[in-house]
Amino acid sequence: MMKLLSSVSSVAFGLGLLALAMPAKANAPGIFYSWRSLDTTVTQCVSQAEAAMTTIELLDISVDPTSVAGRTEDSTAVFVCLDNGVDTTVMVIVSGDNEDEAIEVREALKSAF
Repeated sequence: MMKLLSSVSSVAFGLGLLALAMPAKANAPGIFYSWRSLDTTVTQCVSQAEAAMTTIELLDISVDPTSVAGRTEDSTAVFVCLDNGVDTTVMVIVSGDNEDEAIEVREALKSAF
């Protein structure tokens, strides 16, 4: 139960970073995500996520123990890494007003990861 609460709080924190990084707008931005399980640790996942964001030259990259956030001029991206005991789930979430750009950023992050 404690592990589930920790995972939920990690996701909530990652989504909170996403919400704080987006300016207030009249219309809600599009949110695009992808996830998969990997045979890696959370620490390795976070390191790999930070490297992916650096590779595609995102701005204002911030890192915490389970997530990494960054942005372009028009989109905000967050990686969240969750320990599942036997593997790690990595989620990439990208939000922005321009859906095509947000999807492009998501796909670039997936490729760089």
